[in-house]
Parts: sequence; C-alpha cells; structure tokens
Amino acid sequence: MDGQLPANQSKDPRNVTAPTNTVSIIGLQHGHGHRGRSPSSPGHSPNEIGLDTFPPNGAPNMLTTPSLLVPASTTSSEVARSFGLKSSHVSIWKKGTWILFTMGIFLLPYVVLKACFHIQVSAGAWQTSVTYGMLMALDFMAVVSFSALNRRKVNHRVKRRDPHWVGVSTGILAVGYREDPILLEGCLKSLKAVRYQRNQRVMLVVDGNEAQDEYMAQIFMKVFEDQGPAILRPDFLTMDRLANDKDRQDLVRQIAYHPGPVCVMQPHRGKRSAMYTGFAVLLQQGIESVVVTDSDTYLDPHVCKELAFALAESPIVGAATGDVRIYNTGTWVSFLSSLRYWFAFNLERGAQSYHSVVNCVSGPLGIYRMSIVSEVMDSWVRQSFLGVLCTYGDDRHLTNLVLREGFKVKFSHYAICYTDTPIRFIAWVTQQTRWSKSFFREIPIQLGCMHMHSPWMTYALLYQLVYPMMMIYNLVNCIYFGTGSQISWWLVSIVFVGTLKTAYAVRVTGDKKFFFTTLYGFLYMLGYVPAKIFAALTLYDNSWGTSARLIRNFTQLQNYFAPVTWGLILFFGIFHNPSRYAQHAPLAEGQSPPIFSDAFVIYSLCVFTFAYLVAFFWFFVRTGILSRDFKRDFTYEELYESTESYVNVDGSNRKVARFEV
Repeated sequence: MDGQLPANQSKDPRNVTAPTNTVSIIGLQHGHGHRGRSPSSPGHSPNEIGLDTFPPNGAPNMLTTPSLLVPASTTSSEVARSFGLKSSHVSIWKKGTWILFTMGIFLLPYVVLKACFHIQVSAGAWQTSVTYGMLMALDFMAVVSFSALNRRKVNHRVKRRDPHWVGVSTGILAVGYREDPILLEGCLKSLKAVRYQRNQRVMLVVDGNEAQDEYMAQIFMKVFEDQGPAILRPDFLTMDRLANDKDRQDLVRQIAYHPGPVCVMQPHRGKRSAMYTGFAVLLQQGIESVVVTDSDTYLDPHVCKELAFALAESPIVGAATGDVRIYNTGTWVSFLSSLRYWFAFNLERGAQSYHSVVNCVSGPLGIYRMSIVSEVMDSWVRQSFLGVLCTYGDDRHLTNLVLREGFKVKFSHYAICYTDTPIRFIAWVTQQTRWSKSFFREIPIQLGCMHMHSPWMTYALLYQLVYPMMMIYNLVNCIYFGTGSQISWWLVSIVFVGTLKTAYAVRVTGDKKFFFTTLYGFLYMLGYVPAKIFAALTLYDNSWGTSARLIRNFTQLQNYFAPVTWGLILFFGIFHNPSRYAQHAPLAEGQSPPIFSDAFVIYSLCVFTFAYLVAFFWFFVRTGILSRDFKRDFTYEELYESTESYVNVDGSNRKVARFEV
C-alpha cells in the first residue's frame, strides 16, 4: 500500500472515515488550548501545507477492543448524569434567583456606606477620585516590589545553575480540537525543538476522532516523521474507565512500549477529558512531571528545563508557569492584550511567585508534579458548580487544587511561550467573561486554603474582587454625577498610574511599544468591566461561550448583550452630564459667569484627549513601532528560527525569540 491510503479513507483528510470500535495504531518505520482555529487567520485548509495523504510507510495496524462502557456519542447531559450531576440546563427560576442575589452583592457596598456614613454618590468629593488613584498606585508599587524581588531571585538561581543541570523527568502534553493547521504545525514544531535531556514523552491528545479531525493526525505524522510517531484511536474515554480496566491498561501499555511521539484521537468530550487521558498515560509511565500546553501555542526550546528548574527550588513546589506572550498582534484588541499579558505574568504572577501563591497556572504553559496530579485528577475532571458539570477553567481549578494540597506554585520569566488571543472585541469580551466566571467559581477553594499560604494570597484575592467594583462605582459616579473637578482628578489619577506602569515596563524591557499601555484602560473600561458584571450574573452558565475556531460563530445574543448594554450606559452618562452643567442657573445681578465652569472643563478634557491621541499615534507611526508590532500571526519560524540574537543563560549561548525581553 505504498503511497496509497487505506480503502476506507479518502484523499481529503476532512473526509476520512475513522474506524469504529477499534484502537488503531499508525506507526512509521524507524526512521493547544484547546481552542480551535485562530480568529486572525482565514481558516487554513490542511491541503495548504501538503497534507493530502497519510505517510506511505505502511498501513495501520488494527487492534480489536471490547464494546464501549460509555458510547462515544454520549451527550454532555448524559455524561453529567453518569457523574451524578445535572446537565448544563438550569431552570429559569434558579437563574433569576442567582441574578437577583448577585445584583444584591454589587449593591451591598453602596447600601452599607449610605446607611452608615450617609455618603451621597451625587455629592462625592474630589478626594474620592484621589483616594482611588492612591490605592491603585500603592498596589502597583507593592506588586512591582515583590515581582522585582522574585525576578532577582530567579536570576540568581539561574546564574548559579550548572550548564548541564537536569532535574525531574518531564512529559509534554498538548491538547487541541480542530485547530488551525498552520498553528498546529507550528505548535508541534516547537514541541519537537524542545531541548531537555529528561523529557521522556511528547504527546498530543486530539479531542475528537471523526473524519473532520483526521487532518490533525496527519500534521502530527508530518512533523514527527523522522522520530517514529504513532497514532492511537481508542473508541473509549479514559475518564470513563477505572484505573484497572483492561482497555485502559492496554492503551497505556501500547503508548509505554512506543518510544516516539504519540497522538491519541479520542471521542469528543472536552478539554478536561483530553488532558485526563494524557495525565493517565504519563502517570503510568512513571514520569515525574507534565508540561501542559495548547495546540495553538509555540513553546521556547528551553521551556521544559526552565519549568523543571522552578520545581527544583523545593520539594513543596507543586506547579509552575512561565511568561505567556501573544503572536497575533494585528489588531488593537490583540495588541493591547499582548501588553496586558506582560503585566499579568511578569508583574502580578511574579509578585505572587515571590510568596509562592500563583493563583493560575496558565493553560498555554504550565508544569505540574505528577504525584499531585494523581491525587486530584479525578475530582478535577468531575468539577461541578451549582450541580452542573464544569467545562472551562481547567487551569485555574487545577492550580487551586495544588494550593489546597498545601503545595507552592511558582513563576519563571525564563520559561517562555507564544500563544493566540482574540482579535475582535466581542470575542475578547467573551473570553474575559469565561475567565471571570472561572475566577468567581474558584473563590470558595481559595478561601478554604488561605490559612496554608502567605497573606499575599488573601490580599490578591480581595484586590481582584474589590478593584473592579471600585472602578464601576467611581466611573458611574463621575460620568453621571461628577463635577468637572471630580472628573479631572479621576482622569489624572488613572493617567498617573498608567504612566507609572509605562515607565516601569519601558525601563525593564527597553521596548517603546509599552507607551501604549495607558490605552488599555479604554479596553478595560469598555470590555473587561461589563464582562466581569455579566460573568457574576450568569455564573450558572457553564457553556464555553465559543466553539472550535473552524466553526466559530459570534452571533449569539449573549455575547453582545453585556458590552452593548454597558456601552449604552456610558454613552448616556457622557452626554447627560455635560448638558446638565451647560444649563446654568440665572446669574444674580452683578454676578459674572465663572471662567472655568464644569462644562468648560469637561469639554476641554475631551479636546485635549483627542489632540493627545493624534500626536501619540503620529509619533509611533513615524518611529515604525506600529509597523513592527501590528503584524498578523507571527509564524513559528518568524518567532524562533529566523532570529539572530543570543543571550547568555547559565554560561551558554541561547537563541532568543522575537521581542524577547
């Protein structure tokens, strides 16, 4: 069958008929996210990258397996019932009760303040805005201080490290569902390029085994063709089988006997199910730690070594994450998000890492000790909220389970990856809504283990809860009831903190693109704030909010409801307040009109802001920063293979990725 496909397979990888009730192994002779297609790419066809046939080295071997314990076509509702849980449907009266309860939580601070201190929102003083700015500035300085100490600590450990150091054994686990072929190929190339002596396994779990999923297996075979890859197609889910189940043990044994990279294509059930399969396989092989990533993520070649080195700091370090960056910076949304990512990881997670309490090991890049994973993986995959089986938030929940076990979680800025982010505003809001739901859902777990960790964990949780509410109250207060001076002080406080962040980022990285940091405030107020509110109001909804990128559809009304409603609220206030001050009361006889009225101040601020933005953009267009960063979808080759710059790490020269800082 040299050069030809099996009889039940067509030349188009999307029309391949997958075998049923079998475990198939396709092996060559000797020789990511799980989030789907990138929204910034036009939906590449597998044929575009030369995937029109299977490798010609031989026909697949078919191993017959018993009938399924749980059919592959089982719906999510049936799965939930098999776990003793409810389906994703929640009754209307429960939804209404939850919404009313959440609204009461949001209104409670105002009611308490008004009752106890007789504070009137409509008559707030300028000190409110100044206090708000001071709190932000103090928090920023504290975060910068601890993150700088953590960076210094990590740098010191790396400089003292032996150039030939090796630590715990690792296995790389990538998961994906109908990923964009170009992104998947780049991801797999980055996995192949990883350099760490004790990395014992590269594994891709495809969350689907239908004809539409076959192209992912072909890309896997193409990338690893010189390393003897294998493809397994179990017709069951590992999470549905007991640990001593014969089929599950056979699957693990087949993978263990194969030394090369392995791709497992299992029935579609969600990202957690795919990760669970990888965990079960790596655990049985005796691998000490697992590096997890998404199928749209490019890993730095040294990522396994750096993450393993983070675990080596102490036996009580149970997990670690690294510096996650963005490669598709072709729109304002994705570009500003890339700036936000730098602060979220290098500052916020850096400060948390100094206290060993990183609250989320990001899905695109993380490492976990398998000894801990083995203890929590069953409860993790069956997580429920309000009796409903959870889908998203796998990374934050697994991190919190590690913290609940009493282990520490670290961050290393030496471990680097590049991943994808939404390029459209509505898609970005949907993502933030999903992440906010995960944050709210994990609060009880964090509350239950705060006593085991540093007080910084308590502070970080309280700040993440209180700050958005402070932003909402101050924003609504200024827009609807604020005077010109109040609005001025509020804007000055925000610009001041934004300037501090900009100065620090430029000082550390030397990259002038961080001058755009202040503009993220607009994205925060217009998108993140309504996402936070909508997430709290609809916490009962466990739907992903998006589908695989190859079949993405953002026409659902709920994706537009929060930002549109919030935008109307802000729009009405912006035009209502100036008009209110423009209508002056009749002046008394002999009284002259005020030179700097509130209306004059408000309109002057608008004109100044517009002029500032025009000058701002002109400068960066002239300097070429926009043309450098506003490029759509940097490929894996552009990020890693084409660079000529090197950096000295632990005594050896190391290739540096594009824009690495």
